[in-house]
Amino acid sequence: MPHKRNPETSETTCGLARIVRSLVVPALEDVTTWHERDLTQSSAERFIFPEAFILTDYMLLRMTNVIENLRVNEQRMKENLELTQGRLMSEAVMMALAKKGMNRQEAHELMRKLTLKSEAEERPFKETLQEDKVVSKRLNKKEIDKALNPTSYLGTAMVQVDSVVKKTVDERRNRE
Repeated sequence: MPHKRNPETSETTCGLARIVRSLVVPALEDVTTWHERDLTQSSAERFIFPEAFILTDYMLLRMTNVIENLRVNEQRMKENLELTQGRLMSEAVMMALAKKGMNRQEAHELMRKLTLKSEAEERPFKETLQEDKVVSKRLNKKEIDKALNPTSYLGTAMVQVDSVVKKTVDERRNRE
């Protein structure tokens, strides 16, 4: 696909990751004789460890380059989110309904029906939600707007990112 950037690097990394994972099997097979050291595993270990480290280093180097040069078109991302006219956020609406006391399975089935209706009628999901008696009984317009806002449905992503960054910074400081 000519419009993609760095597809070869990402494809290569995916392929090499499979190779690295395949090295786990012989490594695990060596565990059974680990304390005996009868040398039956040494030939595999002489290959497994250097190969795994070399490939992992190479993949990290290549992917660092991809991430450093990553360009995000926020406007295009927003446009892509709009393609479903809000239906993309049906899970968030389902969770909001469940928090308001609706059975999760019933909320799931209702969202399935309403997303299909919104799509068939080529209407915004928000309108379909506001017109539905079950939804409007539990969620007001403000709550529906919040549930349909992708930026308010990040879950624990920000906490996870902050945690990883802090852990990485701490580990690097401890090495010094």
